[in-house]
This record gives sequence, structure tokens and C-alpha cells, in this order.
Amino acid sequence: MVPSIITERIGTLEALIERYPLKIPLTKAAEFLDVNADGLMAALMRGNTPFGFAYQKQDGGNRVAVIPTATFYLWFTNTNGINVRTHDMPKKGKVS
Repeated sequence: MVPSIITERIGTLEALIERYPLKIPLTKAAEFLDVNADGLMAALMRGNTPFGFAYQKQDGGNRVAVIPTATFYLWFTNTNGINVRTHDMPKKGKVS
């Protein structure tokens, strides 16, 4: 049996990805992970996260965080895109 806290977290993740289908805002990702947004930005800037990246537009300019929704979901659920695609795809009909 899966603990209820796990099913709740997956439910929260599903709501997050439905709201942000392409990219998850830094603050929302940090909130979901229960970490400080500045710390998450620093990790993204250093390349320490497998689910996103960040860059600085110019010297002294704004920093931009990019957290692709699909990558974040696959990282958090520890799945790969092949299993997700084949599991959720409708069955193909016979080809004549």
C-alpha cells in the first residue's frame, strides 16, 4: 500500500503540471520541493539539478530559471519518457 503522503504529493504534482504545462515557475517549483527559491536558483545556476537550468542574461543582469514541466515530472517520479508514453498511449488499431 502506498502511504497517503505519497499519493498526496503526486496529486499536488499533477495539479502543478496541469497549471504549468510547459515550464514551472521557479517559485512554484521551490514551494513544491519545500526549499528556498534563492537556493534553488543557485543550484540551477551551478547546473546541480537534473530537471532544469538557469542563466544570467548579461553581467549583472537578471537571472532566468527554466524548469521544463515534463523533465521535472519525470525526475520527481523517477520514470522515463518511454514508459510514460507507452503506458498512456491509446492502443493502435490494425493496419489494413
